[in-house]
Amino acid sequence: MNTHRRTGLAIAAVMCGAAVAAGPAAEAIAAPAPTSASSVVTPQPLSAQGSADTAKGAATVQAAAHRQWRSWISGDYLNRHGKKWVSQPYKAKGKWAGAFVRCYNERAQMRVRILNVDAGRYIADTKKVCNPDASIKVWSNKFQRGDKLKIILMGNQGSYVSAYYKN
Repeated sequence: MNTHRRTGLAIAAVMCGAAVAAGPAAEAIAAPAPTSASSVVTPQPLSAQGSADTAKGAATVQAAAHRQWRSWISGDYLNRHGKKWVSQPYKAKGKWAGAFVRCYNERAQMRVRILNVDAGRYIADTKKVCNPDASIKVWSNKFQRGDKLKIILMGNQGSYVSAYYKN
């Protein structure tokens, strides 16, 4: 029964998407195109700078960050455990590993570190004052694929901690 529902839902979604996509296209086909000289657009050659910017944009899209996991760490936990939280070991799925901390209190000092368990050294470290409108971010590519990493959070306020990766 679930397969039948999923199939029906998928078909309905495709049909809705096709109807939305065909709506403006059908209107454009039915309306006559203006042919006055003022509406004619001449193609302009792309400059080298424009193509370089386009290439950078394409690389940025490919290098988007993906969240691997996320956890809420309460301020009570941090205060009861020496103002320190250590994640379980995990393997980053990409060439870059990142840690984001979202804190909700102004003027609180938070420190975020990424530890390479296999190499026994810290590969990223930052100590910042929290801003409730932004997160504290730290990135590193100083590890081999398959290495086990840990995120270490030091501070005294509740925060969301997330592990991210990029290829």
